[in-house]
Amino acid sequence: MTLIRIGDQVIYQGRVFVLLGHDPMGVTDRRAEVADAQTGERVTVPLDELRPAPPEPEDFSPAA
Repeated sequence: MTLIRIGDQVIYQGRVFVLLGHDPMGVTDRRAEVADAQTGERVTVPLDELRPAPPEPEDFSPAA
């Protein structure tokens, strides 16, 4: 799994969520608490099913 941190945006089932927390490393079948980025709804999902969201595009600054 790619490194994701609390507060990062992640993808779960094609939707963007914010990672709020997760089970510690020693737990089998780790779970994560996430919040839907649009609605704020909190859900608990399998940690292994989360993927990092692509970075948001940066502002375009043309060279002078």
